[in-house]
Amino acid sequence: MFDVQRSKFTVFKVRTYFITANDTEVGKTYITGLLARHFADQGYSVQIVKAIECGESGDAECALRIAGSNRVTAYTLLQYKEPLAPLAKENVSGGTPTLAAVISKLAELPKADVRLIEGAGGVAVPIDPAGLDWLDLIDAVLPDRVIAVVDNRLGSINQSRLLHYYLGDRPHAFILNEVSAVGKAVNASNLDALTSHAFPLLGSVQSAAKTIKFFDLGLLDSTQTNLEKNVYTQNPRIEKLEQRKRNANFRELKIRHQDDTTLNLSDNDTLGLRNHPALIKAAQLATAKWGTSSSASPLISGYTELHAELENKLSDWYGGRPVLVWNSGYSANQTVLKLFVDRNDLIIADRLIHNSLISGILQTGARLVRFRHNDLEHLETLLEKYQSERTIHLVTESVYSMDGDYPDLRKIAQLKSKYPFTWFLDEAHALGWYGETGSGLTEVFNVLEHVDILIGTLGKALASSGAFTVFKEDWRRDYCINEAGEFIYSTYLPPASAASAIAAIEQTQQHPEWRTFAQAKACNFRKTLLAKGWNVLGAESAIVPVICGASKATIELGNVFLQHGIRVGAIRPPTVPKGQARLRISLKSTLTDPDYKLLYNCFDQQYHG
Repeated sequence: MFDVQRSKFTVFKVRTYFITANDTEVGKTYITGLLARHFADQGYSVQIVKAIECGESGDAECALRIAGSNRVTAYTLLQYKEPLAPLAKENVSGGTPTLAAVISKLAELPKADVRLIEGAGGVAVPIDPAGLDWLDLIDAVLPDRVIAVVDNRLGSINQSRLLHYYLGDRPHAFILNEVSAVGKAVNASNLDALTSHAFPLLGSVQSAAKTIKFFDLGLLDSTQTNLEKNVYTQNPRIEKLEQRKRNANFRELKIRHQDDTTLNLSDNDTLGLRNHPALIKAAQLATAKWGTSSSASPLISGYTELHAELENKLSDWYGGRPVLVWNSGYSANQTVLKLFVDRNDLIIADRLIHNSLISGILQTGARLVRFRHNDLEHLETLLEKYQSERTIHLVTESVYSMDGDYPDLRKIAQLKSKYPFTWFLDEAHALGWYGETGSGLTEVFNVLEHVDILIGTLGKALASSGAFTVFKEDWRRDYCINEAGEFIYSTYLPPASAASAIAAIEQTQQHPEWRTFAQAKACNFRKTLLAKGWNVLGAESAIVPVICGASKATIELGNVFLQHGIRVGAIRPPTVPKGQARLRISLKSTLTDPDYKLLYNCFDQQYHG
């Protein structure tokens, strides 16, 4: 990290804002001018500072004209000839720009109340031969707020998420800027999505209005009640927690006691194997032999013969493909995306993929394009559009954890034969519930040969812990073992977990009738609820979402179930879209007719509109 004497920047108590974006040509200069006008209208003296100017557009002077106030002055710190990135060879031939030079010139600027610093290009553009970018300047200057400009169009939410991830805990806010014609529906969708994700949204700009419509001026003004107060004396993490409490999204751990006799339909033990004697015995024997922990990372001494046996068992289940076991599904999903997707690639993903997959995608730096949930015609349109531009990776799930539905995997396999892409498929919620041997929907649709990386879990239907990846190519497993920090540097899952997973796979393979019975019950359960007027998603999966709409109604219905001895999940935004709060009922193959009767009684006692 660049070291700088921050005392230089606190002499005049200048309120400082850094204006950046995900890319060039999104209107940073325009926004800078409008913000300058906003502060000037409040009576402040304002400095517009273009940190590095590439080309002859004169951004600082342009922003000054937009501000239109004699309270505003403009400065350009470093000037380069070509409209290219600062370190492009056409520019550096006249002298390489450095972060130190920018900071030095900032320190020489005269006194002002407010300083608006505009970067060049996107926030990740290198501005120093050492590879430092605008984030390093932000960390050196410590602005009161980073203003991230996003062009208001289709794809804005993807770019906002990337920016939000890259900026991390640094105080920042978004402005949506209409740089091209955008329909009302797109605009409303972008605003709603940013709000539902709890992103800090400062405002939006319509070109015709030539002004910012502010949604939360507190993101500019409440950080300082006067010019002497520094926003960094506050703790942004505590502020974030308080915001969660205000929005009723605060998460707390709740203890489940051993004597809890409720029927638990909020977990993912869909085959009821958690208390199966075969699994308990396998775990007990393994603990007696190996102890309670692997006590080391897998590359040191944590990889036991039980872990190897588990991998062989999984490999046999998936046609002899190479398998690697992980400590968690979240780690597996994140890591395989980070390792096998390059920054210049394109990821096409279903709009409802899991948070772990999103987290992995954001860490790749690749461009992300989303297709409408399970809309394979939309997917094909995107594949056709981008097939000649970049290496494409497709990220989907089989059964979706909050909707309980799944796409036509056979149709996706057909698309793969038509368009080149790498297919990442998460089978976490299909495993155990589907397939003749229980290996999931790839078995049902007979498409395993088309899947490049399959991710499965050991902690749901298999009632153990950990996860696994199934690779089409041997080298990918080797690459993970050699390059994945999550695998290399973590203490491996206990041998007892591997033993119980082996026992669970054996039970799952030996009892196809569990799946036949459970799927028939799940279909009938949905049909009955639909006939009673409830809004239910999915077909025969174990996950049954009952859409209630409002969060309050969802919580009330969940309490009715709890009062009758049934524990279900009450899922609210931002986990699901606004207005789509729902009960998430996770069925089990072990449920009896009296259990279903009790479920129906709970629904009958709650008015459902």
